[in-house]
Amino acid sequence: MTQPEAPEAHLPPRSDRTMEEYIPRLARNRPQLVRLAECLSLAAGVERPLLRRARLRFLPRSSAGLEAELWFSPLVEAASEHSLVLDPAAAAVLRRRLALRPRQFVQDVRDMMVEAHLGAQPVARWFEDLLWADLFPATSTPEYIEEQLRRVLHAVTATGAAGDEVGRWALHYVPRLPSGVRRYDDAWRIQVASSERLGLAPPVDDFPRPPGVTAGARALVQRDIPVGVVARSDGLVLSCPPVDGVRTVSAPGVRTARIEVASVLAPRSAPVRLELGEHQSVRLPFTVVQRLSTNGEPTQGIAHLGNADEVAVASGAVGEGARYAVLLADGTIVLHADDGTERGRLPAEDGGPPRKSLSVLADGRFLAWIEGGTAITYEVASGRLDAHEREWDAALFVRFTLSHTVRLVQLGIGDGQLLLDRGRHMVSWAEATPVRTLWLSQDGECAAFIDGSGVLRIEGPWELEGAGAPDVTAVTSTADAVSVAWAYADGTVCARVIGDDQRLVDCGAAPWQITSLAMSDDGRWIAAVGGDSRLLLWELVDGAAVPHVRRLAFCADRVFALPGGEWVVSGTGGPVELTTDDGRQYVVTPDTEALSHPVDVPGWIRGEVIAVVRAGRDPVTFVDLAEAMASIRAVGVTCLTVGPITPTGSGDVEGIPGEEIPGSLGDFGGFASLLMSAHHHGVRIVVDMDLRAVYAVGRILNSMRQWLDHDVDGLRLVGDRRLDADVLRDVRHLLDGYDDRVLIGTHTTGLPATADSDFGATGAFVACDVVVRALQGELIIGLTEGALVRNALVNAQLPLGAARSGAQWGHLLPDDLTAPGRTALALRVLLGLPGCPIVPLSLLQNQDPEVSRMLELRRDHLALSRGDCHELPLSRPGLHGVVRRHGDEIVLCVANAGANREAIHVTPDDLGAPGDARLLDLFDGTVVPCTDNTPATVTVDAGAVRWYRLLPIPHTSGPGE
Repeated sequence: MTQPEAPEAHLPPRSDRTMEEYIPRLARNRPQLVRLAECLSLAAGVERPLLRRARLRFLPRSSAGLEAELWFSPLVEAASEHSLVLDPAAAAVLRRRLALRPRQFVQDVRDMMVEAHLGAQPVARWFEDLLWADLFPATSTPEYIEEQLRRVLHAVTATGAAGDEVGRWALHYVPRLPSGVRRYDDAWRIQVASSERLGLAPPVDDFPRPPGVTAGARALVQRDIPVGVVARSDGLVLSCPPVDGVRTVSAPGVRTARIEVASVLAPRSAPVRLELGEHQSVRLPFTVVQRLSTNGEPTQGIAHLGNADEVAVASGAVGEGARYAVLLADGTIVLHADDGTERGRLPAEDGGPPRKSLSVLADGRFLAWIEGGTAITYEVASGRLDAHEREWDAALFVRFTLSHTVRLVQLGIGDGQLLLDRGRHMVSWAEATPVRTLWLSQDGECAAFIDGSGVLRIEGPWELEGAGAPDVTAVTSTADAVSVAWAYADGTVCARVIGDDQRLVDCGAAPWQITSLAMSDDGRWIAAVGGDSRLLLWELVDGAAVPHVRRLAFCADRVFALPGGEWVVSGTGGPVELTTDDGRQYVVTPDTEALSHPVDVPGWIRGEVIAVVRAGRDPVTFVDLAEAMASIRAVGVTCLTVGPITPTGSGDVEGIPGEEIPGSLGDFGGFASLLMSAHHHGVRIVVDMDLRAVYAVGRILNSMRQWLDHDVDGLRLVGDRRLDADVLRDVRHLLDGYDDRVLIGTHTTGLPATADSDFGATGAFVACDVVVRALQGELIIGLTEGALVRNALVNAQLPLGAARSGAQWGHLLPDDLTAPGRTALALRVLLGLPGCPIVPLSLLQNQDPEVSRMLELRRDHLALSRGDCHELPLSRPGLHGVVRRHGDEIVLCVANAGANREAIHVTPDDLGAPGDARLLDLFDGTVVPCTDNTPATVTVDAGAVRWYRLLPIPHTSGPGE
């Protein structure tokens, strides 16, 4: 049987009503044609031999022209050179007519089809069987139809290319089945599963189904597709498959992973639905607009997918107008009301001129922008658009002012000049120099521009000492233009406060070049941003400027002042929530604090889990480790220490002497292969240095230099030898000459209060990036008596106050935990504490999926690796918890050292979070409400650890809901 090529998508059939009216009329005029078509209506496809066979058998007195007439008739949906397919609506009418014929005649038609299609594809014969079963419903049981549908559903959901092929044919045939068959849920499941595995949208379902049928049908063919996620300062990059070294999330699918992406900072913004195919990556930048209270706390958020070209904010009291206007990259202008809800969109004309210089009237009633050189005004309430006569080129800046009547004040470059058009009069600068920034006061009376050389020029009723100064990057003023502030390229901010006593205030310097300034209405506060996650505020008090810093969850490059001391900042990035089709949720947070907190220790060591391989204890060689590196990395290990190495007296710089290599691990050739394999898989190698037998400082430093020259990622000092402070400082200076190398200090067993003396010298804390100590008694008592000792969580950090910025504790597992269950629990507890857990590689390779999951979560959640830590007071014996926080990210870690399952109730206030939220189980992805009125119930099995992340209120499907 020659089948027509199966289509990739279902085409809607012609109307049944049309065919029900057409075929009876055709039968009166061409009865033989309709009779022949009836005899073929039970066929999946009609080949030329079958067409001739049916004509000769059932219409023996007809001519061959009848075949051609049918071939080109409206009863045919598609025809190729060798076969045809009847129109589905026509075939349904023809089958009903056939059923009215004598039963023996109909049986002969069926027998002919079975005989003709003995060699056809199984799915075609299955289709014809169901057509026949539906022809006489009284003789066909529902069980038989269900069995036939299950056969094809099983074939469609099978793995491999065969399932794809069956799916293609199923999408062709199932929509052509009679409605009585298509009503069955399995008929719909076949279509959904076939569409899912082929990466298509399923056809329209004409019948009501129980909830969950469609999702369940997709799940029959879906598998977990790994998707790589990289958080950047402007948003996310998703890749399928993941690239090495990035966070991986799992989304159900076959060829396509479907993920909803929403900004956590804008809970009311609609999510973006993304379909990511194989060998595809996509960049998802987010533009964020956030409103801050007078004390810098976020009160409102708006987010749009993509990098916005411009953001404008109404600076006064807004009633029914627009508070925010966002110009997207495609030219669309999105308006938002004062409460953040979307008020409307102004799409750009396809292929039209670009829009630029967006601005909003102070009360939000009007907008203005430049489109094709023409100033366009838009009235929000009426939607009226007006084009103004003056032509401006690309450097135009426009603002509105309100003085009894609305008048447009325009500042820009036109006709080769820089012009200030106030409507009633015009000011021009003859020299049309390149312009970097244009600025107008709210009342339009004061104007300023910064030329291409950074020179600030002023037009207005006041004089400014800063005018004419070079390297100015930003300027702003109060709403009434009484006070003004400006910034220089080196970050210095100056303010001219004009009141009873005119004075110039030097506010100091920002740590970066300022991109935007704003000043409060009363002239008391100045705000600045510069492209990272800090909002700098200067309070002008008694002729001086008092600096303040507010942390943001995204990178801000614009700031605006609102009445009452509020601020609006806009920029890119911020935490993003991913939701997969099966309900799993992931929150990805860029490390904004890393951008704003430069530290003098390598960033990668902060919160790193360090796996240890020791000579004489682990029966493994360098070559063994190199060959196993893929599996080591697969379980989540990203840092490995090997050794110990004993320095020699050799000064050879071409290679490391063989006697420095412990015999149980191998020679340096094996180490070279280990290092190459580790770096290829994204694993860092730290070498253990045993200094017990070495006292010459030169020998120690020379050996360390040789290892660093061979590209190891750091050194760990092991053994009982304590170096004095001077030697440690020399070692520190040596490592500072190499990028991103770490020094891990000597093991101390003392309590935090005596850690300085136990380590050997106070200078040790100045030198080392990680100071190692064993929790020993604290952890053992905590696991056995049910109190995770406060010393292990808080006091352990106190001696590090004398350390270099970023230094931290490295925690060793106690040696006294002999029971396997206690060791496993202690490992899980360590993974939730601040600092660097240092554990044997064998414990991380014990095929425990939960430990691998915890390692992954530590990498993906900065609160678990870099956040602060405080104990959650719990009264249950054996149950203890800590709260980790990094920026806006809050994670609760609960451990149950008791013998019984325990449950506790948690509110946002318990976790130090304002307002209602949700609690996300990081292990299984379930989400429960967590409010002060409805506490979240946290259940932890005996000997288990659970981690939960606090999430904001879920987003709605639209901005107004």
